[in-house]
Amino acid sequence: MEGDASSIQKEEEEMSFARSRVPRILGALLAAILVVGLLGGCGGGSQSVPQSSQPATSTKAPEASKPAESAKPAQSSAPAASAQPLKIGVNYILSGPSGAIGTKHMIGLEMAVDEINAAGGIMGRKVELVVRDDGGDPTKTLSNAQELVEKQGISIIMGATSSSQQLAMAPYTTDQKVFDIGSFSADSTNDPVKYPYAFTISPLAAQQAAAVVKYAVQILKAKNLGILADTGAYGKSTTDAFLKALESMGAPKPVAIENYAFGAADMTAQLNNLKKAGVEAILTTSLAADTVRILKNMKSIGWDVPYLGSSDLASSTVVEGVGAENMGKVYGYYVKRLSFSDKIPVPAKTKEFAAKLAKKVGQNPLKEAVFMPSFAYDEMYLVKKVIEETKSTDGPKLAAALENVKNYDGVHANLTFSKEMHGGMPLDEMVMVKAANMKDGFFELAPGY
Repeated sequence: MEGDASSIQKEEEEMSFARSRVPRILGALLAAILVVGLLGGCGGGSQSVPQSSQPATSTKAPEASKPAESAKPAQSSAPAASAQPLKIGVNYILSGPSGAIGTKHMIGLEMAVDEINAAGGIMGRKVELVVRDDGGDPTKTLSNAQELVEKQGISIIMGATSSSQQLAMAPYTTDQKVFDIGSFSADSTNDPVKYPYAFTISPLAAQQAAAVVKYAVQILKAKNLGILADTGAYGKSTTDAFLKALESMGAPKPVAIENYAFGAADMTAQLNNLKKAGVEAILTTSLAADTVRILKNMKSIGWDVPYLGSSDLASSTVVEGVGAENMGKVYGYYVKRLSFSDKIPVPAKTKEFAAKLAKKVGQNPLKEAVFMPSFAYDEMYLVKKVIEETKSTDGPKLAAALENVKNYDGVHANLTFSKEMHGGMPLDEMVMVKAANMKDGFFELAPGY
């Protein structure tokens, strides 16, 4: 264990040194040019050309490209117990309108790190989280990543917690060969060729759409489906995903598709059009605030059909805004292990995590949904697994190891990765739940399971 900790530290120092070579070399060359220019200005005209054709020996440009011995981090020859902490970057959204996403992830991440450190750390080194908040701003996500890598010497980043933030930093982390794992879901983030060191354990958009369509077609047996989507990029991409999922299942095309603008005050006209078309179930892309208005509009026209969409339908904004009593047929996609019914209990391992989460947040019974904390908890243990398997913190080595992880028994799901699929959530791990029915951190399965 001592040798393993020392070897990882040495590898990290070499990677950090490699990233610093370019600015060091440029600085040395500029210094050499300045010295030569000064010498040329002082000497005779016949001597200025030969002197400026090569750096003056006193500048030692080649030596300047190497860090001085005193500036190098000390190589570890001490026992593992005194090894330097293993720094891991965190690039989450922790403030702003969506700050709850990151803060809930942090709860699970800290739980995992506390457990790991109490058991001796990773390869004999205690984990130290270096946390940065992007505030929901993709440009800040990128600058955070740059600071974590270039100033903190970090080669592993937890995050991002949303797709737009991930897409902002992914080109940079790819260029730097930094391993990152988060909970982003856009299909464009799952591109192992373009982003070979990025992984997610969140369901991808195409999987989310497939889970919703599968429930509508195979369990509800609805024949006349309608789509209600916003006019933004998310609405368009999800509508396309719904259509592809319907086609792949051999189901009929929707009998009607209606669109609305984000923040629209009234969607009664769109709902009436869907109702007149004979829609038996609505597939939706609506997010929390719009969902509240839509469900209130549905009640006002006396229309009560299944309303199927994302896990966002289960948010407190929706449940409190509409009232649980008015959400009897509102179903959102979720994860099997975080759901329950009279016939299907929550797995023991997941219940154990929920009990620890309740203690962590001081809630009994647990009012915090297990969803986001469990994602970050599993992500941290996956990082531990691949570091210990490779005895390395090198991004390409960690990525190659995670691509070979199959049927990982996580708290929130059974995860599988491959060279072609960096999204670890299999479709068969996804279910639909009653959006207003949470108990002790878990959601009740929708009818039919």
